[in-house]
Amino acid sequence: MNMVNVSLPLKIDIAGAFCVPSVLKDSRKQYYEGKMSRQTLQAVENVEVRRLVERLKQKGMKVVSDGGFRSRDFLESWEGIRSKDNGLLSEGSPLEIIGKIGLHRHPILEEFAFLASVAGEDVMKKQHIPSPAEVMTQILQRVERPQLEKVYPDIRQLTDDIASCYKTLLGWLYDAGCRYIQFDGVHSVIMEETVRLNNRVLRERPAGMYVAFHAPTDMLVQLHGADAYFLNYDCGACDRNRLLWFIHEKEAVFGFVLSHYPDEDELDGLQAKTESVLNYIPLKRFTLCLPDANALLSSSLADEEKQWETVRLGMIMVERIFS
Repeated sequence: MNMVNVSLPLKIDIAGAFCVPSVLKDSRKQYYEGKMSRQTLQAVENVEVRRLVERLKQKGMKVVSDGGFRSRDFLESWEGIRSKDNGLLSEGSPLEIIGKIGLHRHPILEEFAFLASVAGEDVMKKQHIPSPAEVMTQILQRVERPQLEKVYPDIRQLTDDIASCYKTLLGWLYDAGCRYIQFDGVHSVIMEETVRLNNRVLRERPAGMYVAFHAPTDMLVQLHGADAYFLNYDCGACDRNRLLWFIHEKEAVFGFVLSHYPDEDELDGLQAKTESVLNYIPLKRFTLCLPDANALLSSSLADEEKQWETVRLGMIMVERIFS
C-alpha cells in the first residue's frame, strides 16, 4: 500500500509494541545465555513477526508493524559509522555509531524488507524507530562526559552527526519502499538541543515519507513538521486547555493512545471521552491508537490475551466513532 493509495490518518493505528510471545521470550533468554545463535534467534523473530502481521490483517487492521519483536539495541546496531577523526572509538562504545557512515547498513533495513515481504500490498507497513532525541539521550546516558567531550567538545557537533545519520537512514528506508515512520521518544530528555535535533530530522526527511511522533506532550508541542502527533490522552496526561492550544497550532493528525487494555464495559466511557475531544478535532484529523506493551513491566500470557481483546474492542470503538 503506497501513500497514494491510502488516506491517512488511519481510523485505528499502532502506537507501540505488542506483547512478546512466550516462545520468543524463551529464545531471547537462550540467546543471552549463549545457548542460541543470533541467526537462530532472528529466525524465531521472523516467524513471530509473520504471525503478528497475519493476525493483525485477520482482525481488519490496515497498518502493520513488527510489534517491537526484534531483540537488538538500535544504537549499538548502527555499525560502520566512524567518529570525527575517521577512526572507530573503543569497541562497544555508543560513540561508534556517530559520525560519517561507512559501508555497513543498519539491520533495520533488512527487517523492514522482511516486514514488507510478509505484509503484502493491501496494508500500510509501518516502521518504528527511536526518535533522534531518544538516540541522543541514550548517548548522553551511556557515555561518560569526559569521553564525550573528547570527541564532541561542542554538543552541536553531536547533533549534526546524529542528524546526518538519520538523513541517510531515512533515505535508505525510503528507497526500500518505506513510506510510514513512527519516531518513538517517550524517554527522551527534553532540552533545547534534543528539540532542535528532532525538528531538523523532520525537516530533512525524504519528501513523501509520512512521519508520526510519539513522545511526551512537552516534546510534541515544540515540534514542527510531523504529519501526526500521538498523545497518551486517557490517563490525565493531556489537559483540555493545553490540547486545544496544541491542536490550534498544528495542521496535523492527532493520534490518541489508549494507556491501558480496556474492558468491554469501559467502552461507553472511552467513547464519551473521545467524542468530547472530537468537539475540537476534525474527525479527519483523528486516529485511535492501540496501547504500547512497552508500558508493561513484564507482559504475561494474560496481557497478551487482553492485547488482542483490545484490538477487537478498538475496532468496535472505530465503528462507533466514525459511523
